Amino acid sequence: MGAERWRVWAEPILARLARELDRLGIHPNAVTVLSFLLSLGAGLLVGLGFRWGAAALWALSGLCDALDGALARLSGKDSPAGAFLDSTLDRCSDGAILLGIGAAWQQAGAPWGGWVAGFALLGALMVSYTRARGEGLGLSLREGFFTRAERFFMILLALLTGWYGPLLVLFALLAYLAALRRAWQALQLLRTRSLPEHSP
Repeated sequence: MGAERWRVWAEPILARLARELDRLGIHPNAVTVLSFLLSLGAGLLVGLGFRWGAAALWALSGLCDALDGALARLSGKDSPAGAFLDSTLDRCSDGAILLGIGAAWQQAGAPWGGWVAGFALLGALMVSYTRARGEGLGLSLREGFFTRAERFFMILLALLTGWYGPLLVLFALLAYLAALRRAWQALQLLRTRSLPEHSP
């Protein structure tokens, strides 16, 4: 299921949950912080060998990550500060879970597991950085593959199956391909923007 199809399917459910949270007076930033804490717990648990518990916490973290934006829009509390907090803690969440998986793979007998996890994390950060840097230059780079939703589900699959090695390597490769695609797209757009305009 692509990211857009997932969003269309999940939107009514998230809206109902967001209404309940808004009724209880819960702030979107609290949901953002909770999402980060759950992902931190997931990374710790998988690193200690408790992958089922890690999968449960990671799934709850993903739900909160999707829910904070819906709650912010519904409650009218969306703000640049909230968006900055969400984006920053998302990167920390990526680091926690990927390094935890790397530690678990290393304990399973792969001495290079931590290195591959670090490589995958750098790729994930580059996917986000190229988009953020492009948007800072006035470009829209939302389109592309291996979005955050797709990265989330691949990590969840790794936690559920225990196939740390193959999925971590695949994650790293897809992340770098996605980052390179966005970088190429940004360079093409910037090049087009810098071309002199010709009078008719």
